[in-house]
Amino acid sequence: MNKIDELICEIRGSISDEFEEFDSTTEDLIRFLKVADEKSYHSIIDSFYLLEDTQLAKHEFCQIDYNKESNGKLYLFFYGVLNSCYMQQQAILVICEKLGISENIIEIKAIEVVAYRNDFSAHSSNRGRGKSEHSFIFNRLAMSQGKVMGYSDNHESGTVFREAEISILISDWDRLLGKQLELISSRISGKQHNRIAGGI
Repeated sequence: MNKIDELICEIRGSISDEFEEFDSTTEDLIRFLKVADEKSYHSIIDSFYLLEDTQLAKHEFCQIDYNKESNGKLYLFFYGVLNSCYMQQQAILVICEKLGISENIIEIKAIEVVAYRNDFSAHSSNRGRGKSEHSFIFNRLAMSQGKVMGYSDNHESGTVFREAEISILISDWDRLLGKQLELISSRISGKQHNRIAGGI
């Protein structure tokens, strides 16, 4: 269990403690979280489940030996982990919206791992027709080296290449996700977190 897992567990624990200690109803929990309504409450709870599930996928990805996997499995792993990070981005945005947290939202929306997900893992090869966005094709050899690398031939200026270490993309996202979860934890439980220099 890493720092992100601990924060998710801590936040959900605060909500569970409130429910168990005071035999709370949903209405009580809505007041505890200071959210608008029952729909907002359920959106938050669903988002935390999603964060937990996608953490499992990310942990599994970090255990693989890129050199030993077949190309087909590498595609599954890379598509999966990039989409897991995107799902986490969307979940944390929902939580922040419902809780009225505005800090770091611009950075969350602009996180690089999701930009790579959008280019490599989310769109068909005709993406970019009449738009400024373009599809990129994975380099299979690069995946076996732990890289998201590829090119687009449907860019207005011709062929465009992109490259990043997948571990760095995930690490950068985890630092920002952890930072935001600390804000959420403080907002819900009132507990302040002392971050270690260098990130989560």
